[in-house]
Amino acid sequence: MNDKVIQAPLKDRMIVYIGVAMVLLFSWLYILGMGWHMNTLPFIDNPTSMNMDMSQDSMSMDKGSMGMEKDNGMTMDKGSMNESMDMNKETSLITQILTWMPPMGNMWAFSDFFLLFMMWTVMMVAMMTPSILPMLMLYTTLNSRKKMQGQESISPMVLLSGYLSSWVLFSLFITLPQYFLHTNGLLNMMMEPMSMYLAAFVLIMAGIYQFTPYKDACLNVCQSPLSFLTNNWQDGKLGAFIIGYKHGFYCVGCCWALMLTLFALGVMNILWVIVLTIFVLFEKLSYNYPLAYRRVVGIFLIAWGSILVL
Repeated sequence: MNDKVIQAPLKDRMIVYIGVAMVLLFSWLYILGMGWHMNTLPFIDNPTSMNMDMSQDSMSMDKGSMGMEKDNGMTMDKGSMNESMDMNKETSLITQILTWMPPMGNMWAFSDFFLLFMMWTVMMVAMMTPSILPMLMLYTTLNSRKKMQGQESISPMVLLSGYLSSWVLFSLFITLPQYFLHTNGLLNMMMEPMSMYLAAFVLIMAGIYQFTPYKDACLNVCQSPLSFLTNNWQDGKLGAFIIGYKHGFYCVGCCWALMLTLFALGVMNILWVIVLTIFVLFEKLSYNYPLAYRRVVGIFLIAWGSILVL
């Protein structure tokens, strides 16, 4: 009887595993697709000049194509023009998200802000979802107990959506600093730092934050899902969402400085994204030596940033 109470039924656990797997699959496909697109681009020494060259080339191509159409006397009927326009719209909707690159200077449109926000949102979902899995499994177990007692059963995906909503807000706030870095020439079109001082500052700041009491307090909450659920339990779907959001709030407080290290090594540096994901997961699971783990990482980041400016 204790086993039935302690462990959730296999069906409930499989729902959680499949739901998390689907979230991770789509988010990581996006990250890998965007990273692949950037890696297939030619090396950019001067992104601004490349933009100008591309625009000039496109203008000359447009003129050439117009001239050829006039010379050949080729015309397109309205039906074929509408079809081609519809195809272009569909293609842009599908490919624009994966192929988007930040414009240089102040030539930002609302769509650029939205796509940057979406990029950060999907990245945070991909990077932070694995670390919430122990919390989801524990919630599933407690939820199954309530179900056995005839009480309302809430899907763990509601809690997951609340947790991820806190990272969506973080993604919204982080778009503004990145816009500032681009418009001031501190990040290039590949979203890589143009200044070693910027990279060093971010790494050292992230390393110092590892030693602060705020980091300790937030990480202690993230490492104690049972205590957190016991002290913050709320019934109903809204309650599950609030539980997830509160837990995500502490996780943002724990990991925000580590996420900023993407500005030091490249926002779409796939290798560093994977390393950070694994590191955050291990940090939350470092129950035996949490203090030593944080200090070692903090010293490493501070030393790394210091070396960059020596």
